[in-house]
Amino acid sequence: MTKLDRAPEIVRLASELKADVRDGPVGGIIQYCKRKLNGWVREAGGAPRALADLERLVCAKLRLEFEEVWTDQDLERVVRKYVAMGEHVFATLRTDLSPKTFAALIERQRVDPESPDRYIAVVDCRGEKAFRRFFTRWHEIAHLMTLTRQLELPFHRSTSDRSPLERLMDVVAGEIGFHDALLTPALNDEIRSNGRLSFAGVERVRQAAFPEASFSATLNACVARCPHPVILIEAGIDYTKTERERLESNQLRLIPAEAPEPKLRVLVVIRGEHARASRFRVDRFMTVPPDSIVSRRFFQQREDTAVFDDGSAVEELGIWRHSDGTSVGTGRVRVATRKAGDRILALIQPDGARRASRT
Repeated sequence: MTKLDRAPEIVRLASELKADVRDGPVGGIIQYCKRKLNGWVREAGGAPRALADLERLVCAKLRLEFEEVWTDQDLERVVRKYVAMGEHVFATLRTDLSPKTFAALIERQRVDPESPDRYIAVVDCRGEKAFRRFFTRWHEIAHLMTLTRQLELPFHRSTSDRSPLERLMDVVAGEIGFHDALLTPALNDEIRSNGRLSFAGVERVRQAAFPEASFSATLNACVARCPHPVILIEAGIDYTKTERERLESNQLRLIPAEAPEPKLRVLVVIRGEHARASRFRVDRFMTVPPDSIVSRRFFQQREDTAVFDDGSAVEELGIWRHSDGTSVGTGRVRVATRKAGDRILALIQPDGARRASRT
């Protein structure tokens, strides 16, 4: 079980939803939402042809409408619109949509409980928040799909505080927003055409099935459901958790110890379903091998503003080693890289030899 599975609010929510928790509370809640969504799709006559069709169906079932705020003038328009209808809680949006708040989900008080606009999700798309627009919309949908009691105040704010419930809603959004009926055909077509997942291929999947979604969200979804083992890593210069603690303790010493040297490390790891099943792995905070294309591309990119899209090479998985010197596995892997600000993304997939296990 993960740390999120053990959060008391997640455990309580799973219990209130009567979710099957044999795979943990998080897995149970995800399956609960997917079953509900799939049931709505069947009632509507089958798989939606586009993401917009799916969202319209879900919103109709949840009695939800979206309002998007792209400018301060948009915010004033939304406030005036609903305050004029007697929904005075909307006036608080002027302060509630703070820099750390992505959306506010509001239950209207002056409508019939069965009205199609009983709930209003006001999505803040100003500035950099626009990049999260797709995820924010499905995040609010996830909140309503798992709603077991009345909204407080009567609204809920989705913020960047990363509380367990907010993190869970992001996980759920990634599952239901990238519905299998839309993602699987596009992803399988890409794999059949090109043999493996690539960054360029993810963009083709996004354009074909999820044009409203960001590249990053589509990438995570494609990796998670790729039909063969694949790992996505994000690497950058950093310390291990232990080294960071040493640095902080050094500040309190009269005679500081020698400071550790930051290295190029794996900071984020996303493993697809088949990678988890086959024990194909690379671990967080591992040092990126100097001989890996990930390292070579990273240091080359620090001096070059060009974007290396799908620059790839075949290397031995065995050069990736744990701190005790043991390798993460065996076999040849193809590694594709892409620049990501001061970090680098890499897709790692078996190339020929498919065996990858801890030695």
